[in-house]
Amino acid sequence: MTLPMTLHLAALWLLLQTGQDSAVPTFHSSKAPVSAEIAARMRQSAWREGCPTPIADLVYLRLSHVGFDSAMHEGELVVHKDLADEVIAIFKALFDQRFPIEKMKLVDEYQGRDDASMADNNTSAFNCRFVPEKPGTFSKHSQGRAIDINPRVNPMVSGTTVSPAGGAQFLVPRSKAPGILREGAPAIAEFTRRGWTWGGTWKSLKDYQHFEK
Repeated sequence: MTLPMTLHLAALWLLLQTGQDSAVPTFHSSKAPVSAEIAARMRQSAWREGCPTPIADLVYLRLSHVGFDSAMHEGELVVHKDLADEVIAIFKALFDQRFPIEKMKLVDEYQGRDDASMADNNTSAFNCRFVPEKPGTFSKHSQGRAIDINPRVNPMVSGTTVSPAGGAQFLVPRSKAPGILREGAPAIAEFTRRGWTWGGTWKSLKDYQHFEK
């Protein structure tokens, strides 16, 4: 027997009210101290003696993100514990905007090599390393206070040097690839309204992938 239309509508209303519409993806996150297993991995590449930030001051995050394939994925970041809740809030906002992030792995997957991580368009945060072209000066990444997002499509430009090299094709025009960060984008506003600096506004160079606080 066919149910009256009013019953169909009532059932749909109840489904929406109870949050059981599985077709709508929801953001998930977790925050935890860096485990002994992850710390051991970090000591082989991303962290070493002499780094300005001890591993005890860092936290491990797992975060939902929308991929370049428009599907939902789970990524991971290591950030300073003071910024952890703020980073979760930012990435929830990016998820709600459906801003695409291709990959989000720890740089230890690339043996701590920033060039390899960037070339793979990997979004990352902590990495104990020096500022490019400034040996001896630690990057904000060494403090877990910087995040690089989709670095291949948002490269760093210093004079005639583009890093990663494969990012040059995404500079002109800036609108033909997913995950592009351009001035005025809502994704950028989620960082800057919380006091983060975007490298795309720097004068001496442009680092379109980079946010720091």
